[in-house]
Amino acid sequence: MPKTPTSTRKARTRRQPCAETDALAEKLGETIGRLRKADQLSLGDLSEMSGVAKSMISQIEKNESNPTVATLSRLSQALGTSVEAMFAAAPTDTALVQHAKVQDIPRITSDDGLCELRIIGAIETVQFVQVYDFRAEPGGVLISSPHPIGSVENLTILSGELEVRIADERWSAREGETLRYHADRPHSIHNLGDTLAHATMVNILAHSVRSG
Repeated sequence: MPKTPTSTRKARTRRQPCAETDALAEKLGETIGRLRKADQLSLGDLSEMSGVAKSMISQIEKNESNPTVATLSRLSQALGTSVEAMFAAAPTDTALVQHAKVQDIPRITSDDGLCELRIIGAIETVQFVQVYDFRAEPGGVLISSPHPIGSVENLTILSGELEVRIADERWSAREGETLRYHADRPHSIHNLGDTLAHATMVNILAHSVRSG
């Protein structure tokens, strides 16, 4: 039997580009970028936290590189989520947009270790509206850098009492009350009580405020 030419064998085994795979890779890069920006991390910050080179992270976000599972694992841990969650795509045949499991919800801890923010809003909207579940132990303080000019933060107290400080101004709110304040300047949230304080925080970024 005559041998098949090498060029023919290669032609038979060459795979065509897969549109679904390309779309998934693009979604992954966008997701990593959104999570990084939601945590207010630079490429350098995420590189230091994950051990992944800054240039590699940049390439992944731009869909210019195919990261290994180990790389994705390090990035997901640094971003407080899971590899599965970063790959998850919204179903198209159901009214359910997403079912976020407990382990898939990113968490941010304050510098004093007494406050926790869970990002419960959709990753796809973090550049416009950010929704958090906020808990503060007694004495806990969450210090935040300014958000884009024009941003407004909404803090609804579910239990306990919290105090918001901006420069020399201070406001406190109890269970069932909401504080809305300009978040485009340094601000902090304090739990001055003796019990755990629980709140929902919605941060409407500048471009959303202007268009409203």
